[in-house]
Amino acid sequence: MQTALDCLPCFMRQALYTARIATADTALQKEILDQAARLLTTFDLGVSPPENAVALYGMIAEAAGCPDPFIALKDESNRLALELAPMAREQIASAADPLAVAIKFAIAGNIIDYGAHHDFDARKTINTCLERQLAINDGERLRKAAEQAKSILFLADNCGELVFDTLLIEQLGPEKVTVAVKGRPIINDALLADAKTCGIDNICAVIDNGTACPGTPLSQCSAAFQKAFANADLIVSKGQGNFETLSESAAPIFFLFTVKCAVAVQHVNALAGGQRVKSGDMVLMQAPATNR
Repeated sequence: MQTALDCLPCFMRQALYTARIATADTALQKEILDQAARLLTTFDLGVSPPENAVALYGMIAEAAGCPDPFIALKDESNRLALELAPMAREQIASAADPLAVAIKFAIAGNIIDYGAHHDFDARKTINTCLERQLAINDGERLRKAAEQAKSILFLADNCGELVFDTLLIEQLGPEKVTVAVKGRPIINDALLADAKTCGIDNICAVIDNGTACPGTPLSQCSAAFQKAFANADLIVSKGQGNFETLSESAAPIFFLFTVKCAVAVQHVNALAGGQRVKSGDMVLMQAPATNR
């Protein structure tokens, strides 16, 4: 997925939000916005939004002298998700189709992670997600692929939702799953430390992809991650950032995410061959390059 012109004002909104988290100095916040505006003129629209985001967030961290501006929000996301996990596990265990419910919790986890930064009712949000249907649901294909796979690579997204990813991995077969987190701080994406906090390292192997990108730009990932990616029988990709960087990949990928913007809506619908999703929809989608 390429960066669209509509992504540029979104980058500026992200820059302002992050600057306010990183520093209370309004003059420095203004300087960060000025630098962001200049930086946007250099962005390559031919690459994905997460790849362009690397330079933006790197600039903010350096200018503010704050290498991980989102660390407090990440800790809060992890705490909230761990509190909700017993309830989620009970509902999955009692469901007629535990895998289907675990998939919905994994998607709900992404929304909860965002909501942890605002005032909201977490349990109500979960129940709302469970009641909704997926706009694209390749769940049966995922079930069959997981049963046949000897090795599964799970591309993690944000903190907090990693707890709910654990519940999905328990259904997929943790003994054959390797979870990949980010290599260095980027927004609220999960790192190795978060994997340990959330306990996912207790049930499966965990590696990092070697990047500070809110996605998975394969050419920039470590050699060890690229090997794991190439050797996986099945790849489960969480979050829109991973979708944006891997949407045209021919690898055996299933994308699991909430569609969060109009640019992603347009791209998903183009790949799916019709007007199938809108912003806010939940999607479990087999990579079109391997599905159609």
